[in-house]
Amino acid sequence: AEAHGCLVGVGCMPEYDREEALRPEGYDLPQIARCFGQAVTALLGQATAAPKLTLVVHDWGIAPGFFHSNSVGCDKLVVFDVLPTNPKVDPPDRLYYVLNHLNYQSMFATSFLLYRYSKALGWAWLLGGNALMFLLLGRWLNPVGPKDAGSGGTLRRWYATVTGDRANAVDKESGGALPMTPYRCYPYFHALKTLFRPKEAEALQEGLSFDVSLAKQPICYVYGEEKNTMFHTRSQLTKLRATKGCVVVGVPRAGHWCYKHEPEVCYAAVKAFVLGE
Repeated sequence: AEAHGCLVGVGCMPEYDREEALRPEGYDLPQIARCFGQAVTALLGQATAAPKLTLVVHDWGIAPGFFHSNSVGCDKLVVFDVLPTNPKVDPPDRLYYVLNHLNYQSMFATSFLLYRYSKALGWAWLLGGNALMFLLLGRWLNPVGPKDAGSGGTLRRWYATVTGDRANAVDKESGGALPMTPYRCYPYFHALKTLFRPKEAEALQEGLSFDVSLAKQPICYVYGEEKNTMFHTRSQLTKLRATKGCVVVGVPRAGHWCYKHEPEVCYAAVKAFVLGE
């Protein structure tokens, strides 16, 4: 990036990198977006000339990424493996995908809720749920796939997290990701909570609108093809391919962490998109 004169900022979800959270209740998606916007403003303030802004987001990063691109805007948007979906606009491809995603998201959300009252109970629910969904019944319940299973060090990383051993808590198989903890499940809790609050859910869908973002800036969508479920719909891929300036890259032999599984393929796609090659 530096070779091409780029100024790069890297961020995580609020307080994911803290030992003790300042906000035990976590952050809802609009609050996450505001934190993200403040970080973008600080980064742009370091530019020596009028900058062009490219956002690169993955997983829960789509929440602040799409909120920002839809409200403030950016020059280009790069999205890895997950797109915000609205069933009313882009119907899901398979009912299995919907039930699968709701299943694991509910497990994570419940873990956070229990953790608020009892750390031991929150950890027990998370560890038990992960063992059931991703190991024992992973063939049917795991939303990602074998490429994302890592090298068997998940329990080691969880233990390192609990004991404060941050050096061994990082998952090198997924590009340096921290392991899921009950507190880091707060996005799932706040997102699923809107299912019982129709007005909040409607506002959330508007803020994360894929169609609005598609009309405002070019999007490069890169996803792994080797997963049990997909985090987009076929109609969204059709829209992307039909929109001038947008790019869709399905990466063979890659899962959810596609840029770790096939880094050269992903790097080439993003570089060509950002630099207009």
